[in-house]
Amino acid sequence: MTLARDTQRIESERLTLRRIEPDDFEFFAHVHADPEVARYLSHGKPRSAQESHVWLQSVLRTYEDFSLGQLAVLRKLDGMLIGRCGLSDLAVEVRASATAVPRGWYQRDDAPADVQIVFERELGYTFHRNSWGQGYASEAARCVFDYARDVLRLPRVISLIHPDNSRSLRVAQRFGAQREDVVEVMSRPFDRFAWPISP
Repeated sequence: MTLARDTQRIESERLTLRRIEPDDFEFFAHVHADPEVARYLSHGKPRSAQESHVWLQSVLRTYEDFSLGQLAVLRKLDGMLIGRCGLSDLAVEVRASATAVPRGWYQRDDAPADVQIVFERELGYTFHRNSWGQGYASEAARCVFDYARDVLRLPRVISLIHPDNSRSLRVAQRFGAQREDVVEVMSRPFDRFAWPISP
């Protein structure tokens, strides 16, 4: 992984990761509207153009608030935008008991005021269906994880993965991520995996 600080890009052998820009809207609106892609996202259903616009504005705000947000993933071979990968800020409820399923929120303001929460950095990735099965998600996830560990020095990185999402599960397991528990986001259960960060 190489990081060009002046251009705020992360590069691997085949990919360039950069901040998402307003001009990327049409691509992400198309990806979010695909039922096969959307079924494993937090909503579980295709997003409207308006919902994708709200998502894009939220992503752009994370660049002001956090060290790293979701990044556009481009294929070096042709410069084609193929997906996104990055770290999201996630507020997670601290469990009141061993049997309670904690809830999670991607917007801190959505968490109830009377709930004790912890803040997680969640590594997530979403790609256009045409780029599935070619190792791009693994390559992008490795870039983001290495950056989170080696540059940001984060003590902990997690991924929330829908239990039926075998592709994302394979990516996390390839890097040794271990399942911890279940977190409920938007009334849907997701397995929480912790990525291995050496002490």
